[in-house]
Amino acid sequence: MSPHQIPASAPIAVDASSHPGVLIVTLDRPDERNAMSDALVESLLSLLDSAEAQSAGAILLAGAGRGFCAGSDLVGLAAMDMAARRAFEAASGLLARRIVAHPRPVIAAVHGFAIGGGLTLAAACDIVVSTAAAKWSLPEVPIGLFPAWGLEPVERRVGHARARRLAFGLDTLDGATAAQWGLVDMVAEDALTDAAAIAERLAAMPASQIAAVKDYFAVIRSGAPADEAANRHFIAACDTAAAAESFERYGHKR
Repeated sequence: MSPHQIPASAPIAVDASSHPGVLIVTLDRPDERNAMSDALVESLLSLLDSAEAQSAGAILLAGAGRGFCAGSDLVGLAAMDMAARRAFEAASGLLARRIVAHPRPVIAAVHGFAIGGGLTLAAACDIVVSTAAAKWSLPEVPIGLFPAWGLEPVERRVGHARARRLAFGLDTLDGATAAQWGLVDMVAEDALTDAAAIAERLAAMPASQIAAVKDYFAVIRSGAPADEAANRHFIAACDTAAAAESFERYGHKR
C-alpha cells in the first residue's frame, strides 16, 4: 500500500508504510491542540471514503504534539454564523457515525487529552488505547455550550447515568479512570505503540469477518433479531476461503 497523497497543508497526516496493513491517521494541528476545524473534519470524512481506507486492514487514529484532540476549534466556531455552526457540528456527528459504520476497525491512540469533541471522536472508535495520565472530559456545559454530537457512542460505552454525568461537565477523568468507566479499552505507557500492535493484529485477520463484526455492532441488537443477524454473518463467513481452510484443518483432527 502506497502512502496516501495529501497536500502538505492538510490538517491530517497519513502513513501507510510503518505497520503492515495499518493506515495511521494523525490529527496534525499541534499548535491548536488538534482542535477540530472544518478542514480537519472534511479531511477525515474524505479519507474514510477513500479506496485506501476502505482496503486497509485497520485504521489507527492519533494526535500530533501534546495530545489527541481538544475538541471543536472555538476560534473557528466564534467566527461562524449559526447556520455554519449547525453545518459544522452536523459534519462532525457524521464523522463519528462513519467511524462506527466503517468496515475497517478504527483504533484510537490517546495521549495528553481527549476533550469535548476529542472525547466523542475517540469514543466512536472500536478500540481506545490511552495513557494513564491523559485527561478526558466534556467541558461544554460549564462554558455555556452543549456536547453537540457523538453522545451515542459515549453512552454505549459508559451507560446512561455516567454519560449524563460526563455531559454535565462535572468530571475530568484520567486515563485509568476512563478505563474503569469504559471509555478506554486499554491503558498503556505508550498509547501509539500499543494501539499499533492491536491494529496489526486486526489487520492480519480475515477482512470480511472483521467487517461483519463492525456491521453487527454498528447498531443495538437484542433478542431473536440479534441472533438472526449473527447467524447471517456466520453463514456468510462459512462461504469464505479462510473458513474453508479452518474446516479442513480442524476436520482432520478427528
